Amino acid sequence: MKKLEELKLKDKKIIIFDLDGTLIDSIGVWNMTDQKLVYDYSGINVDLECIQADRDYFLNNNPSSDIYIAYCAYLINKYNLSIKNPNKLSDLRKDVANEVLKCDIGFKPNVTNLILRLKELGYKLVLATVTTSEQLEIYYKENQKMLSEMNIKETFDLITTKETVKKKKPDPEIYFTIMNCFDAKPSECLIFEDSYTGVMAATRAGIEVVNIYDKYSDVDRDKINSITDYSMVNYGEFINKCLNQLDTNDLNCQKSKTLKLTTQKNIY
Repeated sequence: MKKLEELKLKDKKIIIFDLDGTLIDSIGVWNMTDQKLVYDYSGINVDLECIQADRDYFLNNNPSSDIYIAYCAYLINKYNLSIKNPNKLSDLRKDVANEVLKCDIGFKPNVTNLILRLKELGYKLVLATVTTSEQLEIYYKENQKMLSEMNIKETFDLITTKETVKKKKPDPEIYFTIMNCFDAKPSECLIFEDSYTGVMAATRAGIEVVNIYDKYSDVDRDKINSITDYSMVNYGEFINKCLNQLDTNDLNCQKSKTLKLTTQKNIY
C-alpha cells in the first residue's frame, strides 16, 4: 500500500465514487432492516453482525442478475419466514428501509467539501453504485439532510446504478463502462471505495483505488489492505494530503485537460 502523499492527483481526469459506505453512512440501515424482517416473520432474533456477514457473503457469491430478489428468497429459505413470496418480501424490505433513507442518512464528514472542490477544479465526477435508481431518487428528491449540502444528480457528471450493468462488483464491468463513456484510460481515473468487493473491482479494472474507512467493512480489513492502493480514515486526510497540495500550475493544467473530456452517452 502506498502513502496518500504519493498519489498524483494532477494526472487524473475522472474521479469515481461508490455510494453506500463510501459517501454516505447507509450500510447499518440494511442490517437493521433485515434483522427486523427476520424477527417479524420468523421470531428469530439474529445478531446484526451475523446479518451483515451473511448478506455480504451471499451478495458476493451469487451471480443472479436480480440479486436482491434472490437475497430475499435466501432469507425466506434460511429462516423459514412465514412470508413466502420473495418479491413481496423485497417490497417490504424497501418500505422499512426507505423511511430511514429519507430522514436519517447523510453524507460522511467532508464529502461535500471534497466533491464540490473537485468539480470546481474541472474533474469529471462519476457515481458508480449498485444502489437501485429508485433508491437513488430518494437521496436527490426526498432526503432533505443530503439536499441541504449537495444534490448528487446535479453534481455528478455521470451516475451508474444497479440497472446499468449486468455484472455486479467485484466484476469490473461498471468501471470499464465508465471508462468507455469518457474514452479514458485506467491511469486517468481514480476510485473511492469502502468495501472489499469494491476495491477488488477497481483493481481488476486496473484503476488506482483509495479505500475510505467504514466500520462495516472491518471484517475484511486485512484483505482490503492487501490489495488497495491507498487507505484513509476520513476525507479530511485526502483534502489535506492530496487536494491541498496541488499548485496553481497543476490546477490550470487540470482544467485544460478535463475540458477536452466529454461523455459518449448518458447512462442514467
